[in-house]
Amino acid sequence: MIELHRFEHLRIAQAFSDFLSSQNITNIIEQSEFQYPIMIKNKNQLAQAKLELALFLDNPNQSKYLSASWKTGKTEPASSQLAYANVSLLSNFKNHGGLFTHSIFIICIIIYALTAFNVFNPMNSLFAFFRQQPFDYIESWRFITPAFLHFSLLHIVFNLLWWWQLAGLIEKQHGKQRLILLFLFSAIASNLAQFFLVGPYFGGLSGVVYGLVGYCWLTGQLNKQSQVHLPNSMFVFLLGWLILGFVDLLPANVANYAHLIGLLAGLTLAAVCHKLKL
Repeated sequence: MIELHRFEHLRIAQAFSDFLSSQNITNIIEQSEFQYPIMIKNKNQLAQAKLELALFLDNPNQSKYLSASWKTGKTEPASSQLAYANVSLLSNFKNHGGLFTHSIFIICIIIYALTAFNVFNPMNSLFAFFRQQPFDYIESWRFITPAFLHFSLLHIVFNLLWWWQLAGLIEKQHGKQRLILLFLFSAIASNLAQFFLVGPYFGGLSGVVYGLVGYCWLTGQLNKQSQVHLPNSMFVFLLGWLILGFVDLLPANVANYAHLIGLLAGLTLAAVCHKLKL
């Protein structure tokens, strides 16, 4: 059995599996709580399957894929292989990602709760960035910790949803060390940029999130078979959101330079890892 591709959505995996079957390519979908790998039984059919996969990923809405499901009688997932996992929300959270993904998620929530209940003022706390130069390198954590600060419910929800989705994917597929490196690189780069170009009063995980966005998107572009990827449509949407911040069309203060430099940091790390075949 050879793994061809992992799909995030069950019905998409089913549609492609049915189409492969209609082309006499023997395959199965393995059970998984969060991803659905398609396995090819005959290695001699792998090249054809890869070609069909590329065509499917380019345009999955073609009528021939739905027609294949009707012909095979599998417009609904087979209960023996494709039943939706009956898992709790906590189990979903635990299994998507690893220790580092979850740790950053929880730290951000705790700090936001302390801020919301006026336990401390985040801009006067040990988590804020340095007030001025020269930097006090004894407190070097300040290069990173502004990423943990959030100033509204919408702010933290937006950032943590993207963090959970993209960081969890990276940690599962590329490992904890890669995610930690990406977090540190994008956090430090984005925080420094925002400080030098605007000032010390900022916070949020969004610079890191844009680092994840850049890393996932370029990794998928450089390696079409990679499980770490971001659809072009989603990348364009987030790029448009970044641009809106620079033209002052968003209703809140946005750390625009942190977003931009975070994105560039993620793109850079993805390119370097691809070049070095890491």
